[in-house]
Amino acid sequence: MEEKHYSELLSGLIDGELSPEEANTVNRHLSRSTSYRKEYESLLADTSKLDGLSFREPQDEALQGFWRLPFSGFARYAGMILVITGYLLFLGYGFFEFITSDDEDFVVMFAVTGMVIGMLILFLIALIERFISYKTDPYKEIER
Repeated sequence: MEEKHYSELLSGLIDGELSPEEANTVNRHLSRSTSYRKEYESLLADTSKLDGLSFREPQDEALQGFWRLPFSGFARYAGMILVITGYLLFLGYGFFEFITSDDEDFVVMFAVTGMVIGMLILFLIALIERFISYKTDPYKEIER
């Protein structure tokens, strides 16, 4: 095996994800190569530093407070409007270019048209399901 392949197996050895055969092969290579052993020790030191970190999840009250801030609703809707507007403008431009361009291959035009129609179908299905679930939700009057 080459050195690069052994280097890829180091993180698996540290995490205990290697099979016994792979672990034995990597351990044998560790005992023979000083550069490989230094790389292993460096990764082991980095892993021990990362193990000391913990991720604290925000409390529900903090999240509720964030969503109630005056700018959060505006930012959320502005972001959605910008993404949807940009997507529609991009689709319109692409459609216009395909219609007016004679040098595009038919297969490319068919593929792009299929992708656009497929995305529209998926969007409409999601929108209809969302509307139906909103109409039939018995708890829609309750604030969450």
